[in-house]
Amino acid sequence: MTPLREASGGEWALELDPPVLLPGRPVRADIRYRPAADHDVRGVRAVLRAEETFQYRRNESTGKTTRVVTRTGHDEVARLEATLAGPTTFRAGEEATWHVTFDVPPLGPATFEGSDVLRCNWTLEVSCDVPWRGDDRMVAPVRVAQPTALLRAGVVAAGQYSLFEDAPVNVDAYPAQVRLEPVPLSVTHPFTGELRVETAEPIEVQEVRLELRVHARCTERRGLEDELLIASGRLDTPTGTFGGPFASHPFTAVAPGVWTPTIDLRHGRARARFHVILALSWRPDIHYVRDVALASTTDL
Repeated sequence: MTPLREASGGEWALELDPPVLLPGRPVRADIRYRPAADHDVRGVRAVLRAEETFQYRRNESTGKTTRVVTRTGHDEVARLEATLAGPTTFRAGEEATWHVTFDVPPLGPATFEGSDVLRCNWTLEVSCDVPWRGDDRMVAPVRVAQPTALLRAGVVAAGQYSLFEDAPVNVDAYPAQVRLEPVPLSVTHPFTGELRVETAEPIEVQEVRLELRVHARCTERRGLEDELLIASGRLDTPTGTFGGPFASHPFTAVAPGVWTPTIDLRHGRARARFHVILALSWRPDIHYVRDVALASTTDL
């Protein structure tokens, strides 16, 4: 059991099985409550809910002047409720235990964190309805994963070649293939890749950067956008050259660990891209870019 900080009226603890929720699968919550004082309650309820948060701009007028302001919208996109107990009398220090199972919606939505422009946060709230004063309650953050199975099924249009290990990229005279494995990528697992390129002669480079980026966008009118760099690295080029006839450059990457999966929400969307950037002296950098489907679990 994990003690909770965001709680009132006594000591609360929560255990989830599984600890990360999966769309279309049940989750069992074991809840413990030790009240700080004797009191009666009308009932005890549990609510599992998801809230989407998104940012957009609006013109606001005072009658004399008009200014552009940034607004934050909130939308409850999922809500599951359960009654844990009816009218009850609690005694100080005596522990009460409840067990409840929720069926997570088949399409989630998944947890999306890391950007103020777009977020989707899940919470489990348990409240004791206490007469004549504020409720005793606990609110615990939970996470719902975006499984690889939903992305492979095409539920989210992740972009061209996003579900292929090999994807062609072409920059002027330097066509290439970028390979990523496994696909979809998962933010909780490391991955490997390879850049295969053919140039007439090796190119002198300052460095070759590898970046996994997530573009989050609010789809409301005048919605804001944000690009998140969730993983970065460099190719090993000890001679300062890159490419050549049938050149192959393998690489490995650690798990990003940031909950920013490919997702469609009511008011926004997020898509991922993998960049290979050739930093050149006295010339603009060269970018190889391919679409990537990004999951947050490989369990389903």
